[in-house]
Amino acid sequence: VCVPATPADVKGLIKAAIRDNDPVYFMENTLLYGNSGEVPDPADGDFVIPLGVADIKREGSDISIIAHGRSVIHSLAAAETLQAEHGINAEVLDLRSIRPLDLEAILKSVMKTNRVLLVDESKPFGGVSAMVAMIIQEQAFDYLDAPIKRVCSIDAPAIYSPHIENEQLPNPRRIVEKVLSMA
Repeated sequence: VCVPATPADVKGLIKAAIRDNDPVYFMENTLLYGNSGEVPDPADGDFVIPLGVADIKREGSDISIIAHGRSVIHSLAAAETLQAEHGINAEVLDLRSIRPLDLEAILKSVMKTNRVLLVDESKPFGGVSAMVAMIIQEQAFDYLDAPIKRVCSIDAPAIYSPHIENEQLPNPRRIVEKVLSMA
């Protein structure tokens, strides 16, 4: 399952999905369709992102914010706010694919920062972040200095009121508030 957050990731993961001999489920968030960004130049060679390889989008030392898809963009914005306004140096790890999952990258980030916030647009019950939390709990518990926390979609039917629908999904404000509650 591929979940790209940036135009470059889309390009690299689509190529990997097409070339893979197994079925690949590619999830695109329609809210990202209007986003633009750098894409590698074809003249620079073949750009493929291997499935199951996460990417550190922002180096940090105080907390690991682990996300996928559109949540990565919100996590990066939150990390900048945390640094500028609170002196918290957050690492942002983009999973890029859910299955295969880059366990090594997840555990390495957790062991580096000793604190974890998982950001996921799924509902909190049974979402991707619930599985990642369980893996961290089982394989890196001794490295944790605080409980694992999550920012997920609000567990309610889809909200269609323009004034509050953006609040249902994770956003930078909710991410910053959750990190500050862990300090």
